[in-house]
Amino acid sequence: MSSKIDINGDGKADFSISITQIITIAAMFASIIGSYYTLSNRITIAEEEVSKLKYNQKEYTWKNQRALEDEVKAMKLEMRDFMKDLEWIQKDKKNR
Repeated sequence: MSSKIDINGDGKADFSISITQIITIAAMFASIIGSYYTLSNRITIAEEEVSKLKYNQKEYTWKNQRALEDEVKAMKLEMRDFMKDLEWIQKDKKNR
């Protein structure tokens, strides 16, 4: 069963559309709308995950990295002091 539509009024059908075509078009629109909402939801979830990762990086990674950097700086200072002490000991031995 199909409907014939006459747009310009000349008595001849300009196009015809059937129930199956209407159902197909409706199914396509439903699919597009469903895809839109699915993708929108996936984007929202991804944005939430990114914000969690940024928070974790800020709260844990950067703090730990800064602490390690401070430890390395302290070790370098200790090593420099140790090397100076070693130089003084060697000079003192030579002077004896």
